[in-house]
Amino acid sequence: MIINIKELVQQTKDIRVLYVEDEESVREQTLMILEMLFTSIDSAFDGEDGWQKYQKSSYDIVFTDISMPRMGGLELTRHIKEQNPMQKVAIISAYNTADYLLEAIELGADGFILKPINMNKMMISIKKLADGVVAAQFMRDYNQQLQDEVQKKTQIIKKQALTDKLTTLQNRFALNTMLDSLEQEMSLVLVNIDNFDSINTIYGYDNGNKVIQSLAKLIAKNMPSNSELYYVGSDEFCIVAQEMDRNKIKIYAQDLQEVVANSFVELDGNKLKGTVTISIAQGRENLLKYAHIALKEAKNKGKNRIEFYAKELNVEKLQRQIQEYSPIIRQAIESGNIVPYFQPIIDNSSHKITKYECLARIEDGDQVYSPYYFIDVARMIGLVSEITKIMIDKSFKMFSGNDYEFSINITEVDLNDEYLYDYFKEKLQEYNIDVSRVILEVLEGVSAHGLTNSLQQLKRLKSFGFTIAIDDFGTQNSNFERVNNMNVDFIKIDGGFVKNMATDEKSYSIVKTISEFSKSIGAKVIAEYVHDKETQKRVEELGIEYSQGYYFSRPKRELD
Repeated sequence: MIINIKELVQQTKDIRVLYVEDEESVREQTLMILEMLFTSIDSAFDGEDGWQKYQKSSYDIVFTDISMPRMGGLELTRHIKEQNPMQKVAIISAYNTADYLLEAIELGADGFILKPINMNKMMISIKKLADGVVAAQFMRDYNQQLQDEVQKKTQIIKKQALTDKLTTLQNRFALNTMLDSLEQEMSLVLVNIDNFDSINTIYGYDNGNKVIQSLAKLIAKNMPSNSELYYVGSDEFCIVAQEMDRNKIKIYAQDLQEVVANSFVELDGNKLKGTVTISIAQGRENLLKYAHIALKEAKNKGKNRIEFYAKELNVEKLQRQIQEYSPIIRQAIESGNIVPYFQPIIDNSSHKITKYECLARIEDGDQVYSPYYFIDVARMIGLVSEITKIMIDKSFKMFSGNDYEFSINITEVDLNDEYLYDYFKEKLQEYNIDVSRVILEVLEGVSAHGLTNSLQQLKRLKSFGFTIAIDDFGTQNSNFERVNNMNVDFIKIDGGFVKNMATDEKSYSIVKTISEFSKSIGAKVIAEYVHDKETQKRVEELGIEYSQGYYFSRPKRELD
């Protein structure tokens, strides 16, 4: 095999070589040959010198003699292969015994050139070494190209995973990723579009998306310093800022609200203006959760508001209340510790007890909980109807042995669940209760703005023979016309007015007005929260038929 040196030079010119030889004359002669092929050659005068040079530089091929002082070629080969098993190492030596060859092969030597050097054989060996170097370089370049491509695509995928397509802003996943690695306190500003559902309903979802895109650009142009903007989804944007001064953040939020209020989006030829509600949480832990709690609080108060998170917020209190009372409620239902307490209702003409209101309580050892503590939680966790069923059953059982009328509180949740008619019918038969003795108390909210289906159920229950009472009348948006159309039997005036009527003329006037209205529609009146003699006196002066309150009796487990 004859090697074309010109072609070989084209292959080897960029290959870096280390040549190790202790005999100077041999080193010089061999270098003359190697320099014909390689442009980058370092030489070392023995194995130790060669090892030091190898550790400081990078080489494609190492040529080394075998027999040298301080460190021989085979020992050098072992060190090199231990550090880099892929390194090309060729032995150049006059030793051609089998022992040396076998040891060189065991060490992983890639070539063996005998002295005196035969030019053609040396070229053949170098050609094989160069082919290996070129192949390894090709694989390295190919692998690097693959890695670069994978990294490039990974970055694209990562960017897509962290970017919202509609707004091109960072998305909720990006926000959560950032918040999970937060190392310093920050301010999180949550921006919520007021009435966005109405925009989607009236103008369509495509136009709703235009509103989102328009607001995204508007907020991006009005960002605080050192902050990031995220689109959380639906109708919410989130700004995370380094600014921790509460007053400065509030001023920013106010300015942003003003900018939004003074801007508009053109939808189907209409210039639409809107407002945003903003909540703010500061710190390092649970920022998004706290901002949503504050947003809920703000929404409960109205639109276009700014609310800072605080543990004293009603929503936060409710969450803590849920955590505290959920297990108590569930355990009470399972163990039968939901019990009715009975408060008498006095007929003001005879001054005798003629009715009782059945009030739910939870008994937990020596502790007795009123609905003030648990009814909102029960509503949140979907257990109101279970409590009402227990109250119906236990109250019916109590009044099955007497002739008193008694009232049971019915919530809109009970009406929505549509079980009352059948359940009442079953219990009336089970306890042999005359339906005319049962008063159903519903909150004023049901009569004022309850669902049509709820009102239809009440009318059906009334037609069956139940008596209907409106509870806490006067506290909400009193709908006199609707109450009149419902043909209710009793109106219970809210205790907040009754308890102050002896000392506050405004409260007295409200009680008087409700009493006169009740008489005009043929409904009798029950005054709640009658707590002293003077209040009862004024109740009787107004001709109110019934009184209820601590002046007569607290709610008790047993009937008086």
